[in-house]
Amino acid sequence: MAEWQVDRRPDGTWLVTDDKGTRHVAHAVTGADDEVWVHVDGEVIVVASASEQRTRPHSHGHATLDAPMPAQVTAVLVAPGDVVEAGATLVLLEAMKMELPLKSPFAGRIEAVHCAVGDRVAPGRILVDVVPREETP
Repeated sequence: MAEWQVDRRPDGTWLVTDDKGTRHVAHAVTGADDEVWVHVDGEVIVVASASEQRTRPHSHGHATLDAPMPAQVTAVLVAPGDVVEAGATLVLLEAMKMELPLKSPFAGRIEAVHCAVGDRVAPGRILVDVVPREETP
């Protein structure tokens, strides 16, 4: 079995080197079943279903949705104050010729939107803040 060397790049992708050469690798969690898609040297491979959406809890109970990979914002479907159901698509991204819908992890209210159509976003950039329904006034 070949030994791999992985170099993490600032854009959130990796350069993976083994005895066969170096490959550029990126991934995203997307699709109706929250599939994990891996992009390797121009090919997209569906690896598995993800168990969790890319969200981070805030200290005051909110959640933030962030960009899973380098992408461009193609649609912002919510505005601050909107009430959303769990699973509602909030933002559409495009990366590697794939559409990446970012969905609400729970029912709640949109606290803030930190992106606009046309923005190029890096992995980890916070795009939307959501407040759970039980905290919504």
